[in-house]
Amino acid sequence: MKITLFGATGMGGKAVLRKALERGHDVTLLLRPQTASGASLPQHVRVIAGDARDPDAVRAALVGGDAVIQYLGVGGMGDGKPNDLVPDATRVILDEMAQQDITRIVCASNIGVPGSGAWLFRKLLVPLAARKLIPILAAKVKMEAILRASSADWTAVRLAALNEKPDRGRVRVSAEGLTQGYTITTGDAANFVLDSIELRQFLRQTVAISN
Repeated sequence: MKITLFGATGMGGKAVLRKALERGHDVTLLLRPQTASGASLPQHVRVIAGDARDPDAVRAALVGGDAVIQYLGVGGMGDGKPNDLVPDATRVILDEMAQQDITRIVCASNIGVPGSGAWLFRKLLVPLAARKLIPILAAKVKMEAILRASSADWTAVRLAALNEKPDRGRVRVSAEGLTQGYTITTGDAANFVLDSIELRQFLRQTVAISN
């Protein structure tokens, strides 16, 4: 399958790229120009340099594709300031997908957004210890709304906190998007995302996953 991956340089995106190649997929990446010029990537990965909010760059990255994985972020917990990179890029990606008759997209969201059931996370952890996450969660709320309003075959995966521990090989899944746990390995999350693509699971649904 030909997959276009946005967000390949983040902790979670790197795992998606690795797992996708292991499964034999053809992968195209859209990377910022400064990143693309210095990136060390497998030779057979197609790389387009540009911004995920630029329709021309997104259009080039999608050419010939079968499915899209949007794993964009702002780097760690960001700077605590409002940042609409994720929803703005998602809107552009969906618009360009429609022009190229690509219907399948899986997007990384987060537990802690309203409706995820992560009361402890939203009401205690974020206000006390991780206030920088507030604008990140706000951006994911906007992203999920954009997906719901689209005609694409989308899946929003609400991820627990990512870590780079060895894969556990099992994932707790809530098809209702409700929190089951608070952490997940990058590899297990990547496998879930790719399974959802390959098996066309959870179409037009918001799901929550953790270990």
